[in-house]
This record gives sequence, structure tokens and C-alpha cells, in this order.
Amino acid sequence: MAELKLLPQVSLAELTTIRVGGRADWFARVYELDQLNAAVAWATQRHVPFMFLGEGSNVLFADSGFRGLVIKNRFLGFERYGDEVQVEAGENLGEVIQRLNRLHLAGLECMYGIPGTVAGAIVGNAGAYGQEIRDCVLNVTAWSPADVQTFDREAMQFGYRHSILKDRRDLFVVSCRLRLRPAVENLVAKSDEILRKRVTKYPIGLRCPGSFFKNVLVSQLSPEVLAGIPGDFIQFGKIPAGRLLEEVGAKGASRGDALIADYHGNLLINRRLASSGDVLGLATEYAQKVWDRFQVRLEPEILIVE
Repeated sequence: MAELKLLPQVSLAELTTIRVGGRADWFARVYELDQLNAAVAWATQRHVPFMFLGEGSNVLFADSGFRGLVIKNRFLGFERYGDEVQVEAGENLGEVIQRLNRLHLAGLECMYGIPGTVAGAIVGNAGAYGQEIRDCVLNVTAWSPADVQTFDREAMQFGYRHSILKDRRDLFVVSCRLRLRPAVENLVAKSDEILRKRVTKYPIGLRCPGSFFKNVLVSQLSPEVLAGIPGDFIQFGKIPAGRLLEEVGAKGASRGDALIADYHGNLLINRRLASSGDVLGLATEYAQKVWDRFQVRLEPEILIVE
């Protein structure tokens, strides 16, 4: 086993794309199961809380930091088996999609540009432009303090931006098996086109966690609530959270150094030195305005660690 390195007092802001948050008491990167077991054993023996982290693209930490051990997933590996691939969950999602495109294996090319690891994409069932990662998942292998187990697609309980892993924070995603389809179209060109669209909303280097709130499923709204929402807001069975937020004046609003983009109501940005309190306060204020106006409760898409 490679040596496990435990680092004290690590900035969580530097580990997240929004660049907000205090310090973790302890931090470790794990590349294999032995290191993961050692990290959790170290924390357990000392009664220290621990949590798992990918590339921090969908996470907001508190200004007070995390009083425990943050364990970063660095499990790396990619193997092809015909139209299937076995991918270690610490791999960067964009780099995996690039490999699949070069192999002419289709299924995730429209998700190019979504930041974060494969693990993060699986936990939140990431998707874009008509594709979701669940469409390609055959199974997922995850570690828990009790054992290592493999979940088939049904057992993952995938839903809109959801999987069983969102409810089971004790599980660490080790790897996944994906089934793609052979493609004759130019997947690289398709992904590049998608990326050009994304950068108009998410410019490179933008300090944000992605969309802050989930879009709203029409199926979860009562007829009375739905009657109060303009029909043109509805797209493919969902109501974009950004449209609701824009209707209550969110675009361009700010609190401290936290800003809601003037071109998208569901994009919260750290202009420079925003605090977690700034971000949460701003998000909460406009979520309440949406409730007051439409009686729709917005749910965060990101993980908020307080």
C-alpha cells in the first residue's frame, strides 16, 4: 500500500469550484482501497467525522470549515471491453468522455463540459442536452465501512439529479461499468459544439458550483400550483429553476461578494471573496421569493456542508 498522507488545516475553498469555505481539520487523497480503509480507520479510531469529496464542483462548504477528515477520491483507471468500459470513479468526467469519443462510443458526448468526477456524476445522476449518466450505467461498485458492494442500475434508484448515493453518504464510489453504443457520427465535433454552448453560461474559470437549484418536475406539482405557472415555462416535463428565479428578480442580485448572474437566474457566483453566508443568504432569499410567488419549493442541486 502506498503511504497515506494526512494533511492538517487544508483550505476547502481551494478544493471547490466556487472557492468558498473554511478549512478542513484533516485532508487526504486516496488512490486505492487500502488507503481508503486506512483513512477511515484513522478517523474512526479518533472519533473524527469524515466525508468524501471529488473535484468539488457541486459542493458548498461552510465558512467555519469541516471539523473532521475530508477524503478526496483519486481512484483512476479506464478499461474497454467491446462496447462497455470499466471506469474508476475518481476519473474526471470530461476526460472520460474525450476517451469515449475517440473510441467512437456514444452515450455521454452531450455531457461534455460538466465538471467533476465520474463519482460525482453518478451520485447526482448528472445530465445535459437529453443525456443522463444513468442511461449508460450497468452497475456501480461502492465501498462502505461494512463491505464493498456492487449495485445494478435498478438498485441505484436513479431519478432526476438523484441516486441512492445521495441518501447514503457512507458510500464511497469506487468504479462503474458503462455500456455505450457504437457511433459513426463525429462525437468529438458534437462534444465541442456542446462545450461552446456551455461556456456562454459557464465561462472557464467562473467561481460557481454549477446550477444551484434543481429544476422542478411538473409531475410533482399539484394542479392548483401548476395553474399559476405560465405554460411557456415548461420544458420536457420540467420547469427550469432559473425561469422561476428570473421572474422574482434574481438576475443580477447580490449579497456581499455573492452574485446571481445577470444572464441566468440559477447561477450563483463568487465574485472574489464571497462567504458561504453570502451565498446561502442570497439563495435562500430568492428561493423564498419563488415560494411566495408560485408556491414552488426549490431544492438545492448542490451539496451544502454546514
